[in-house]
Amino acid sequence: MMEERLILLKKMLLESDYLVILKGIGVSMECGCTSYRRSKYAYEIEEKYGRSPEEIFSAGFYNTRVREFFEFYKNDLISSLGEINDGLKTLKKLEDMGVLKMIITRDIFSLAHRAGCKNVIELHGSVYHNECPHCRRKYPLEYIRDSKGVPRCENCGTTIRPQIVLAGEMVNNALSTKAADEVSKADTLLLLGCDMSSVLAESFLRYFTGKRVILIHNREHYADSKADLVIHGKSMDILAQLAL
Repeated sequence: MMEERLILLKKMLLESDYLVILKGIGVSMECGCTSYRRSKYAYEIEEKYGRSPEEIFSAGFYNTRVREFFEFYKNDLISSLGEINDGLKTLKKLEDMGVLKMIITRDIFSLAHRAGCKNVIELHGSVYHNECPHCRRKYPLEYIRDSKGVPRCENCGTTIRPQIVLAGEMVNNALSTKAADEVSKADTLLLLGCDMSSVLAESFLRYFTGKRVILIHNREHYADSKADLVIHGKSMDILAQLAL
């Protein structure tokens, strides 16, 4: 049964003229990125800091307790950036073949970019992009990671701001509009590591008027039946088996 589904998946992807991917948090978790949504991790963070990770990873906390924010950010959030695996390399192959036109994600660890993909919309920004809000000087992730205490701009001393969307902040409207436009142009929409009721899917499925929706996720969900092809399992392992 799985072999038949993999054959059908490969056929659908290669027959697509405009493939767009919605890449969910499941991919980040499979690749080993930090995820404060995991209950075990959330418990450990609350034990360590006396606050929930959702509270710490918020605009309000950043603005009022910046030193504590960066303690969490450096020691816990960017301590596990994830590994680039064969599944992500398959996305690069699809892009190189001209099949994959755009990846839309809320991932802040730039997995697709790091795998070599060029057409990626990172709705929530990236930990690899950091900027001084005063003089606009840019800094690499390594500068943030290796700084002592709060990372400061070498030009003006202002606190450097990771270019990511924190809880309580709005997603860049231009990026959302671009993502919606890409979905509207797609003839095939592939959901990786998220289900049909996820925030990412619900935000953009309404714009899809194409032929097929494909879903690859490791958990079953009642809304799975809305997709044309559903494969349950680890999305990265499944993509790696396509042998493009």
